[in-house]
Amino acid sequence: MSIVPVSGQQGTVSNPSSQDLWDPFNDFDLWNPFTDVFPFAFPSFSIELFPSLGTQLSWRETPRAHVFKAYLPGVTRDEVIVFIDDDRMLQISTENGNFMSRFKLPDTAMTDQIQGFMENGVLIVTIGKETPQRPNVRVVEITE
Repeated sequence: MSIVPVSGQQGTVSNPSSQDLWDPFNDFDLWNPFTDVFPFAFPSFSIELFPSLGTQLSWRETPRAHVFKAYLPGVTRDEVIVFIDDDRMLQISTENGNFMSRFKLPDTAMTDQIQGFMENGVLIVTIGKETPQRPNVRVVEITE
């Protein structure tokens, strides 16, 4: 169904096949946040307001280790704090408090085997992983 403009007072339809359709909301003076400019100064969403927006963090599990990779733009290695507490929680944070993330480590993580490396704002934390013990399998010879 389409709404077409009405011409004159008689209520007759003007060219029903016209592509020029009447928009009933066209005459309303509504504020559109996507096209209109704010009537006041609105701060931009930037790294200064939300420093952790530029941060990316990933956790990957390999056959031998758990690897955490964090992109911390503008942060040096002296400003990064990485530790594991008694509840097997890994925490990666910055001294100024702009970024903090915590992870519950699985039981296979060897918390005494942790290494950290940082270069050009990319932090890589590697935690060793226990290799699962293969079950002791014996071959049974079947006789007649």
